[in-house]
Amino acid sequence: MSHLKRISIERSWPLPRKGTKYLLKAHPGKKAEISMPLGIMIRDVLKLAGTRKEVKSMLHSREISIDGKIITEEKFPVGIFDIMSIKKLGKNFIVTLNESGKISLDEISETHQKICKVIGKKVLKKGISQINCIDGRNFISKEKLGINDSVIIDLKESRISKVLPLKAGAETLITGGEHIGEKGKIIEKNEKIKVQIKGKNFEIHAKNIYVIK
Repeated sequence: MSHLKRISIERSWPLPRKGTKYLLKAHPGKKAEISMPLGIMIRDVLKLAGTRKEVKSMLHSREISIDGKIITEEKFPVGIFDIMSIKKLGKNFIVTLNESGKISLDEISETHQKICKVIGKKVLKKGISQINCIDGRNFISKEKLGINDSVIIDLKESRISKVLPLKAGAETLITGGEHIGEKGKIIEKNEKIKVQIKGKNFEIHAKNIYVIK
């Protein structure tokens, strides 16, 4: 199905439950809970267009880029920590989650780097590994890191510039479950990960933890 029923949208999407019955369905590739189709972000979140036709016009005019790459497909999935640049407005936005667990777009000035979560790793040879990131990027690297760590990516040079390990003391954003959208600090990492959020300790599954610092 090329469309999604509004009643079935993710609770993280900042859209009213009432409105048009169907919405764009994003192409596969990013976790639905923390991503949205580009067309919906343009029309319903940023309100830069009133109709789908206007959205398509903006995209075909090559006005929108994600992480420095021009995107013309309205169903392109825009995920957490992706950077959207709008040439006509001269503005840049980063995708994140607010404290209510809703996807939001915050205006930023720096666009040369982004944080990405590591979701896969394959050891090749002589200390070299293939690293798979949550946004679909792959790197061949000698960096010592593991699944569920985060990396800072230099978008201009397309390389990993820093590793943010999933370890005690790391600052995190919760991207799923009961505490989605809240920030905390890892205080213990064993078989389970204990995160302190607003002065209280909670056990959070690694898949819902995104290291940000």
